[in-house]
Amino acid sequence: LTPHWSPGVSGAPFRQEQHRCTMPPGQGEARAPGSPRCRRAPAALTPRSPAPAEETVTMTVAYAEYGPHVGDQDALKLTAAGTVEETGQVVAKELRVR
Repeated sequence: LTPHWSPGVSGAPFRQEQHRCTMPPGQGEARAPGSPRCRRAPAALTPRSPAPAEETVTMTVAYAEYGPHVGDQDALKLTAAGTVEETGQVVAKELRVR
């Protein structure tokens, strides 16, 4: 989590967390807009396929923590990244919150 002042200008991170999501081989997709979560979904959904399972990670950030880093017109930038261990594939997403 970093302060974000203007296009392309961000401050140093003031909060970092790591979360691990383990899924069966060959299944899943990582998503990060808003709240980071891991989702396990079948390759092809059929009427007999189970509903996708997901794990939601909640990050609560109080004003006392982020307030000193932002001003009236500033935003917070949340960056989430994930790596598939078996393939090395990386996914990264950013979310700006005003």
